[in-house]
Amino acid sequence: MTSLAENPRLTGDWFFELDQSGFLQGARVTRRLASEKSPFQEMEVIECDPFGRALILDGAFQTSEVDEFMYHEMLVHPALMTHPNPGRVLIIGGGDGGTLRRVLQHRQTRPTQVEIDSVVVEASREHLPAVSAGAYDDPRTELIIGDGVQYMRDNPGQFDVIIVDSTDPIGPAVELFRAPFYRDVAQSLSDDGLLVAQSNSPLLMQDELRSQVANLREAFPIVRTYLGVVTGYPGSLWSYSIGSKRYDPVDVDPSQISQRLAASGMQTRYYTPAVHQAAFVLPPFVAEIVA
Repeated sequence: MTSLAENPRLTGDWFFELDQSGFLQGARVTRRLASEKSPFQEMEVIECDPFGRALILDGAFQTSEVDEFMYHEMLVHPALMTHPNPGRVLIIGGGDGGTLRRVLQHRQTRPTQVEIDSVVVEASREHLPAVSAGAYDDPRTELIIGDGVQYMRDNPGQFDVIIVDSTDPIGPAVELFRAPFYRDVAQSLSDDGLLVAQSNSPLLMQDELRSQVANLREAFPIVRTYLGVVTGYPGSLWSYSIGSKRYDPVDVDPSQISQRLAASGMQTRYYTPAVHQAAFVLPPFVAEIVA
């Protein structure tokens, strides 16, 4: 049997990501476009098979030209379709611009994005322009380079929807998954506001998902976890969680989603009314984690 090291298909330059669970995945690198160490993290932009250009932070795959829509559409649209009139939307993180791009597709929104690392924004705009697709040049966009958590705390009761587009709960991002943070989020939301955040792999990070959902329940009366697929993420199956003061994403009428999609002229590649409904139907093993 040929070992990995001896496999001729592994020759050349490769990017490998070793997940904390022990799962290893890789992609063949065709070109390295940028590399920089900011005060917050190590950033790299690569071109690789089969994902095209991809953003890597601290050795972890963040997004790519090929599969970014899988993540960003499912992070944004279920929450914004759950709220009947999302106006003021706060994005914490999301420096690649893909989340901002999808928020702007909801024409009534006035998004504020607070990203702590200007290096990520600048590198993404230069090397991954297809991800943000001009979102940073939209006149409705307010981009602030700074601490999104502090900004949120300084603006209580101001937002209809808060989107936490963060890295995994490792290092500085750990705070964004804890109960005190979610209580601050609840204070920053309007009376009928809601939060959505990525909640990791239900296959490889079960303890983190379980803890995150429990923390959300300390701050919100309605908490729902839903699923999607992101090919470049460890395990591919990915979870998201919504904490809501009033509106339940499970109760959203698919016909209303269809009407809002049509009215906005939005063209989606992953999210549909049927996908919205199906995403909240959890397999038993996931339902047990979040029970």
